[in-house]
Amino acid sequence: MILQSVYIAEKEYNQSTIEAIYNCFVCGSCTSWCAGAEIGGYDIPELIKSARKDIVKKGMALEVVENIKNSLLENNNAYNLPASASFSYSIEEKNADVLYLLGEEINYKNQEIAKAVIAIFNKIKLSFTLLKDEPTSGKILDLLGYENESLLKAELLYKKIIVSGCKTIIVSNPLEFDVLKNYYPKWGFVFTDDIKILHFSEFIAENIQSGKIRLSQTDEIITLTDSEFLGRFNNVFEAPRIIIQAATKNFKDLRWSHKKMLSTGEAAFTFNDKIFTQGSNLGEKIIVLANDIHAKRIITLSATAKNNIGNQSGIKVMDIAEFVAELIL
Repeated sequence: MILQSVYIAEKEYNQSTIEAIYNCFVCGSCTSWCAGAEIGGYDIPELIKSARKDIVKKGMALEVVENIKNSLLENNNAYNLPASASFSYSIEEKNADVLYLLGEEINYKNQEIAKAVIAIFNKIKLSFTLLKDEPTSGKILDLLGYENESLLKAELLYKKIIVSGCKTIIVSNPLEFDVLKNYYPKWGFVFTDDIKILHFSEFIAENIQSGKIRLSQTDEIITLTDSEFLGRFNNVFEAPRIIIQAATKNFKDLRWSHKKMLSTGEAAFTFNDKIFTQGSNLGEKIIVLANDIHAKRIITLSATAKNNIGNQSGIKVMDIAEFVAELIL
């Protein structure tokens, strides 16, 4: 209704309108739950992103959004943390066919996930490298409406990837996966056909199916929270299920899963002109669903999901990489 008032009724942007447009999680729930989307209805996430670009061009972006933008440009993260706080700060790059991209959430906040991934790679004797001082991908800047700035950061990361000489890019963060797969080619940053882009779960699932990776067994009831940017926008649903089902016969889907998943806030950055801090509210809804099926573990596919769900209910919450690192034989 807000977008219609702006684009059809030509209502001017004001503070409350701008706040509402930035309050959207761009998670795609509207397209999954609205029958109109299936018959050619509006693509609301794309309209929201277009509105944000208009707001930025008019110089009307919220102060909190401007602050995030400045931090991304200056520090390659949205948290105003120095480069020395990143996991990639002390990395020594080497020549390898496999490049592992962290994404800023793991690089700066959830480094335990990076350690789990590296432990798995070492266990299977995979030759891999990381990027020293890994730059932000441009994805968050694009989601916030900063078109030119997102291209600058994307070009920087793209050039570092090409120089690495890798043949496979393995990505943990769903936002980074989405931007590499769907936006870099549109922005002119095209990877050759011999460079494969995989989410971490896809890589592990392939190795489980080939027999290269085996997992020890558990009797626990385990569930999964799907990722909006992996699932809705990239149709990555089965790979994480292959991984979990390789370790237990007691995998159960949440009541709302696949494209009807509940949002974990992967692209929730601000709310009512402040930094978004209500992630636990999203997590509580998922915990209710997990309790309904008596789950003992919730496996997540992004650091954001892990952080927002948390360990507040007696159910163990862990990233898919931590799950594999714990059970790999």
